[in-house]
This record gives sequence, structure tokens and C-alpha cells, in this order.
Amino acid sequence: MRRYFEFVRAEAGRIDRLTVLMTAVAGIANGLAVATAIHTAEKLQPGSLHFRELLLFVSLMALFVYCKRYSMNESTRMMEGVVRTLRLRILGKLRTTGLLGQEGIDKGIFYSSLTADTSTISTSTVTAVNAVSSSIMLVFILLYIAVMSTKALVISCGIIGLLIFFYLGNEKRISSALVKSSVSENRFMNNLGGLLAGFKELKMNRRKYDDFSREELEGVIDDSAELKTDAGLGLNVTILIAQTFLLIAIGGILFLLPQFDSSDISIIPKLIALLLFASGPIGDFAMAIPAISRAEAAIDNIRALERLIDQGQSRNETICERQPIEPLSWGTIRLDDIHFQFPLREGGRPFSIGPMDLIFHKGEITFIVGGNGSGKSTFLKVLTSLYEPTGGHIRLDDREITPYNRASYRDLFSTIFTDYYLFRRLVGIDTPDGDRIQTLLERMELADKTSIEHGEITNCDLSTGQKKRLALVTSVLEDKPVMIFDEWAADQDPVFRQFFYDVLLPELKAQGKTVIAVTHDDRYFHAADRVYKMEYGRFVAYEEHAGGLGT
Repeated sequence: MRRYFEFVRAEAGRIDRLTVLMTAVAGIANGLAVATAIHTAEKLQPGSLHFRELLLFVSLMALFVYCKRYSMNESTRMMEGVVRTLRLRILGKLRTTGLLGQEGIDKGIFYSSLTADTSTISTSTVTAVNAVSSSIMLVFILLYIAVMSTKALVISCGIIGLLIFFYLGNEKRISSALVKSSVSENRFMNNLGGLLAGFKELKMNRRKYDDFSREELEGVIDDSAELKTDAGLGLNVTILIAQTFLLIAIGGILFLLPQFDSSDISIIPKLIALLLFASGPIGDFAMAIPAISRAEAAIDNIRALERLIDQGQSRNETICERQPIEPLSWGTIRLDDIHFQFPLREGGRPFSIGPMDLIFHKGEITFIVGGNGSGKSTFLKVLTSLYEPTGGHIRLDDREITPYNRASYRDLFSTIFTDYYLFRRLVGIDTPDGDRIQTLLERMELADKTSIEHGEITNCDLSTGQKKRLALVTSVLEDKPVMIFDEWAADQDPVFRQFFYDVLLPELKAQGKTVIAVTHDDRYFHAADRVYKMEYGRFVAYEEHAGGLGT
């Protein structure tokens, strides 16, 4: 439990003293109400009404309800604020993480940490508050027992100490199993994403589906179930220890106390009544143990995600995010001695591109060609400064691109990569022109398939080629000076492929746009002003094409 409360204290900034006071007062009021009830029970006479005791009991009950409600409500607000801050901080760190760092983190831990784990932490609040309030009531009951009998207090504290010893011995096993279970859940989330993304391929191949289900799903589910079962069995022992305390304590008072002092026999019924009243707080404490243990495992998983993001963070990206977007005037994008290498992975040889020296002229159409795996997509990410070059310089005319102007440089580009993501609304386009949107949808033959209303795309359930055409619509609406197309035409039919090269690209050039497109369509190379060819991560000489222009 210590890690849980340390987390709350660290993330909340400060815990409201009034909330702590109300929690304590609720526990004390509950204990005093119990003491009042026991004291009044000793004086009961047939037909008598102890009005003063009744008023005191009702007042204590009202005080308990008010203080407990206040502490629970404020604690809920505080914890939801913690969850909100946690999510925003992690997402904020992601903004200052380079693409390379983000790509190195499994998606499963993102989903589990920011959804299931934060939910687990959030729902633990009420049980934690109940446990704190109940522990105060238990302390009050022990003080009451001390007033009645020192020997009874010693017996009760001895039993509590013994149970705490067993609890601490069991806690390490539970914590270890829950942490391993969280890691297994991250793997499951990641593999579940693979199932949904590759569902078509799996459906086409029974053997492949069986293998994936057996190794990537069922195996992970079995591991997770085994770890959760192990943790659950440990938690059951802890709960049983807490719940057995009542019976052990009653047995100790009933059978051991008379052996030490026969004069205490007369107070045994009152002591047992006190212990029976303690069953409620003990139950609250027992309920809190598994909830807080799971919350601590969730906290560990979130901390693991933050460490992964921190490892991928870049000082240059942090500087970049702090700079305003400013308009940049330019005539050429020049790459001087640019090279890039992926980080070394265990058991593999890192892929690299470069060194290379290239110039892209404003208003021109440039095609990049090359075989699969030659480095074209990696080059585009370096060109757009999504990947920071290992060496060399990118310049706009003679102005070098640095972390201080990188955000403005990136803002020059509108991109459609091969692994593009189609957002469900026009993100970053404040006032879309309805007439222009309708014209573009009609030209892309999408007007009868989907529409864009109030910036929202009404239907994204389209074919691969249609989705790419819709992505092109959004790219044109962004109205950026440089447009990047990574094999955009690869999924289009011959009609739209010809439209792209012979109609759309010339129109974009006429509007002053700079177009850089990766393509394999050599029959349309006449549409380009320049053609660059990549082989094994480097640009090589390319023979003159039909339009008479070469590299």
C-alpha cells in the first residue's frame, strides 16, 4: 500500500488537509457511535428512553455520513484529476518524442496504460478512502479496549502483529505476479491489434490463423490467466487473513483473557461486542487490499511506459515543440551530405541511407524511384525532418534547418505516406470551404460514398483506393506548399492513375505547389521535372526519361 499512497502524494501535488481531517473525523465519529451504542446498551431498562444518548448517537451518525461523503467526493475529484494529469503528461511527453522513439514502443502498453490502468487507479479511490477511515475507527476501538483491559489490548495487538507479518510475507508474491500479469496484458493488447489488422490474411489461411491463435493469442491468454490466478490466490490469502482477524480476536478474548486475569471475565461480552462492530471496518480493509494491489500494478505499468517514452525523448524535439510556427520563404530545399542510420537492434544490422546531396526546386514535380527496401520511405521521413539526420544538413536556400525552425519547416509539408492514417475529421483545417470539398469529392468519385459535414467525415468504410483518394482530398485542403506522396497511385485503377499524373499533378504545379512523389509508374515519368533513383539507401544516376529530363 505504501507505493500507492506515495504515488497519490507525488501526483496530486498536495493532499488537501481538510479532506484528510474529514476522513479522520469520519473514522472517529464511527468509533464514538459504536462506543455510545455499547455504553447505552449497559443502561437499558424496559420502557426507558435515553434521549441524551439517542441525540448523541444520531449526531455522531450524521457527522460520520457528512465527513465520509465529503472525503469520498473530494478524493474522487482528486484522483480523477491525477488520472487527467497523468494522461496529459504522457501525451505531452509523446509530443517531444521523435518518431523513431515512438516507433520503438509497442502499441499494447500505450492502450493498456492510458485506458485499463488509469481506470484501475481511478476505481481504487473509494476503497482506499474507506480503508483509511476504517483503520482510524479500528485504532479508536483498540483505544477503547485499552481503557477496558490492558491485557485484552496486548492480546489484540499480538494478533494484529501476527496477521501483519503474514500479510507482508504474502505481499511480495502478489506484487510480482501482478506486475508480470500487466506485462502479459500489454502483449495481449499488441497481439490483439495484430489480429484485427491482419484479419483478412488470417482468414485466408487456416494454418496461419491456427498458428497465430495458438502462439500469439492463446499462449499469451494462458500466461496472463496463470499469472492472474497466482496473484488472485495470493490476494485471497490476504483477504482471508483480514477477515479471519475477527474470529481469531474473539477467540483470543474469549479463551485467553480469562487465563491471565479472571477479574476481566465480566467485560468479555462488551469486548466481543466491540470486535463485532469492528467487522465492518475490517471488511472495508479486506476489500481495499486487492483493489490497491491492482492499482499498484497499474502504476508500475504506467511508470514503465513513461520510462520508455523518456528514453525516446529528444532535447531537439523539446526545443522544436516550444518554437512558434512562422512562415518561411524559400526557393530550394537542399540536402548536403545527408545520411541516416537506424539504431542498432540486437541480432540485426542497422539499415542506413546516404550520404546524399540533393536539391528540390520550388514549384517542381520530383519523382523518386527505386526497388522495394531501397530506402525511399525512410528518405521521405528524413526529408520532412520526422527522422533527424545522423549527419549532414537540410537547408532552405542557405538557411539551415535546426530545432529552432524545424516545426516551421515541417509545416511546409502535407504528406500521404504508405502507412498513412485517415482521421475522421479535418484536423487542423479551421474553416473548410464546403463548395471546394464537394468539388474535390466529386472529382475523386467519392460524393456518393461519403461526405464531409462540419469538418467530420461521415463514412470512412471505404476501399483501399477510395481511402487514399479521400486522404488526397484532405491533403489538398491543407493547402501546404510541398506535397509528399509515397506510392499514392499504387492502389488506384488505371483511370485514376492517369488522372493523378496527367491532370492532378499539373494542376498542383500550376498552383505553385512542390510535389515529391515516390512511384513505380515509369510510363508517367514525363509528368515529372526531375527523377531521382535510389538503390541500397543511396541515390544513383538515372537515365533520361521520356520528357527529356534526368537527375
